[in-house]
Amino acid sequence: MAILEQLEHPQFKVTKSDGILIDYVRKNKEKFVFKSISEIARESGIAEATVTRFVKKLGFNNFQSFKITFAQELSTSEEKGIVHSNISCDESIFDTASNLLHSTMGVLQKTMDDLDSDVMLKCKNAILDGRRIYIMGIGHSGVIAMDFHYKLIRIGLNTLSVSDGHMMLMLASIMGPQDVIIAISNSGETEELIQTIQLAKEQGVTIISITADGDNTLKRISHINLEYHSTETLFETGSITSKIPQIFMLDLIYTEIIKQTYNESLSRRLKTTDAIIKHRKN
Repeated sequence: MAILEQLEHPQFKVTKSDGILIDYVRKNKEKFVFKSISEIARESGIAEATVTRFVKKLGFNNFQSFKITFAQELSTSEEKGIVHSNISCDESIFDTASNLLHSTMGVLQKTMDDLDSDVMLKCKNAILDGRRIYIMGIGHSGVIAMDFHYKLIRIGLNTLSVSDGHMMLMLASIMGPQDVIIAISNSGETEELIQTIQLAKEQGVTIISITADGDNTLKRISHINLEYHSTETLFETGSITSKIPQIFMLDLIYTEIIKQTYNESLSRRLKTTDAIIKHRKN
């Protein structure tokens, strides 16, 4: 029997805690497969042991095998597309391109509608007041962090992008109150990033996080959080509809910095460009 069907019609005696977990899974199907047992237990208000017992009642040896099977079931169920809910395997290339475009536009519009200008202002000021700006992300978010680092360093800001977990922790241990971290994570639950932020906060570092909308650990422990709309599905990780909102938010920060420091930024941008041109000629 499929997992979704078992959740609707359990073949075992359902305890009160089981009922809470079943309700949690139903409401968080897409995000559930990306979460750890500890995250699920904390968010649903039950014990970790309850989660472990529950998956065994469903016939699985461990939580990981349950998640893999559940992810496969979600990706092939009739209500799900292969990358986005609007996309199916048998549609034409043109239809797929059109659906991706509309999905991306929808995500950006929702992000724009929910934009908090006061939070954006705090973010810009924190970056301009910072001694050094550390831009951090793991995986695809690390690529986005590197891109933003290049933007800021070419207008003269003292920045460093970091995508290695060990390096993040080492740097956090020697940071100070004048430093700023920009932490990028779609889920807001990346373990290495959260550990780094917790350590950096103890050092008095200002924490800016950029995450998808909704409650998450990184958002809760940050001083400033910029959130964007996300419809990321299991196969959408790293796709244009999950990366574009991150890029949009960072480009907005960059533009606001340019607006406030126009003459200085222009001068530095020309200097860095000239340096690259001279290097190419040599």
